Amino acid sequence: MAFDDNTSVLIVDDAHTMAQGIRSILALAGVTQSETASHAGEAQSRLRSRRYDVVLCDYNLGLGMNGQELLEAVRREGALPLSTLWVMITGERNYGQVASAAEMSPDDYVLKPFTAQQLLDRLDAAAQRKAFLSPAHRLLDKGKAEQAMATLADMAGQADNRLRRLDAQRLLGELLAREGKQAAALQLYRAVLERDSQPWAKMGVARILAEQGDGGGSNALLGQVIVEAPRYTEAYDLLAQNLVDDGDYARAAGVLEKAVSLSPRNFNRLHHYGTALLRSGDSTKAVEPLQRAVDIGRGNSFFGPDAMVDLLQARCESGQTQQLDRLQHDIASRQAELSGGPLTMAVCRALTALAQQRPQQAEIHLAEAAAWIRAPETDFDSALRLLSAAAKLPEEHGAGRAPDWARSVALRFADGRHELGSLLEVVAPQAACGDAVRAAYAELQEKSRAALEEANQGRLEAAAEMLHGEAMGTLNRRLGMYGCAMLLRIAENRNEAGLPLGAEMQRLRELLHWLPHSDERVRGFVRRRQALIRHEE
Repeated sequence: MAFDDNTSVLIVDDAHTMAQGIRSILALAGVTQSETASHAGEAQSRLRSRRYDVVLCDYNLGLGMNGQELLEAVRREGALPLSTLWVMITGERNYGQVASAAEMSPDDYVLKPFTAQQLLDRLDAAAQRKAFLSPAHRLLDKGKAEQAMATLADMAGQADNRLRRLDAQRLLGELLAREGKQAAALQLYRAVLERDSQPWAKMGVARILAEQGDGGGSNALLGQVIVEAPRYTEAYDLLAQNLVDDGDYARAAGVLEKAVSLSPRNFNRLHHYGTALLRSGDSTKAVEPLQRAVDIGRGNSFFGPDAMVDLLQARCESGQTQQLDRLQHDIASRQAELSGGPLTMAVCRALTALAQQRPQQAEIHLAEAAAWIRAPETDFDSALRLLSAAAKLPEEHGAGRAPDWARSVALRFADGRHELGSLLEVVAPQAACGDAVRAAYAELQEKSRAALEEANQGRLEAAAEMLHGEAMGTLNRRLGMYGCAMLLRIAENRNEAGLPLGAEMQRLRELLHWLPHSDERVRGFVRRRQALIRHEE
């Protein structure tokens, strides 16, 4: 990258004097297209609205996100092109360990204090290193992921030094995993680890193992990463998520407590820590990290109202009823951003009513929430909150209705043993709710077994019709995916036989209408359906 008057630079620094000083240094090198942002939220807005060649970001941005967290957030949301050069500016001497280990690392970093020449020399070196990957970056900018991956594989094989080889392999691994090529990504990461003990490669293997259901294998690798790179906070995050998936919220909270000590102003991590404490039953201890998450994150565009909901629940369950009305008002003002939408808002009102000893009002709000169980915006976490509150209703104020709500939630969300365990945990205060959840789960298992038996007997159409009907009736994701797989199998068989496609395509469309397109398997179903349609045309 040649730095000149055509180079656009964003400087992110909460210290105005420092930002202006960097602008002056850049001007000496002929770079005049520079802008500044004083905090992470402003930087995010600028990165969303235009493309920059270079981002110079201070690591410590005061309140809210630090520079590393900003980098991870904008990359995850797609607001930062891979071709953009990101250089971190930091006064922390151990930042090199963090940067080399982090899953999403900057292209380089500069330690304070620095001279004008030191900054320009570091930028030039980082740009030269970045230029090596530019052929793949250009292909990705054009949406040509397959070609970019082939290019990166060639570059890794032909690299003239270790750092360039690792850079190409690292990006290739990320792309393979992102594109659903897990087997190829695993092979690449393991090949890297045979030659070089790179924490990011171990992290890549651990993430894929977790996605494949091998929590034990994933956790073992994450333990190694934490020993080798103790400041690699993403390893703590994934380990905690694996423990949450196993229903071990207490151990997850312990892991996140260590991660929070390393990044005490990361509001997302504080939120997850507080939620793990809340789920483990320690609502009193959960209040402090959740309050900190809300205080730090409030007003930041990355921060949603869900942490406020968890804080309200923790305060209600621990008897800390101060500020409940204000919290409820703040949540209501951001209802459009709320996971679970109207259901969650109604549950918040019910939790507040229970904490304020108004059980009759709580019953009314929970009945209102239950009407939204089948709504598209209702997710598993919001449904858990509903049942957690319903299980606390006294016998004379709606407790008899709670088992019906538990059954409806279980039929929709009890996809596996983790979901079953979470549901049973929150309804434990009411035995009847637990019985309803177990019965619903057994019913789902029987429906899956019956459909599989039909398919094994060669009656694919009957199996598909059964799965479609049950999935549409319950909105259960697992049944829906089984139904899609079966319907596609029938349609592809008809296509190969030269027969016209039938009713299975309409049924498939109905299932794909509500299944989450963020799921890679669902996206695969969509691609297969589109291929069938194109072939028939």
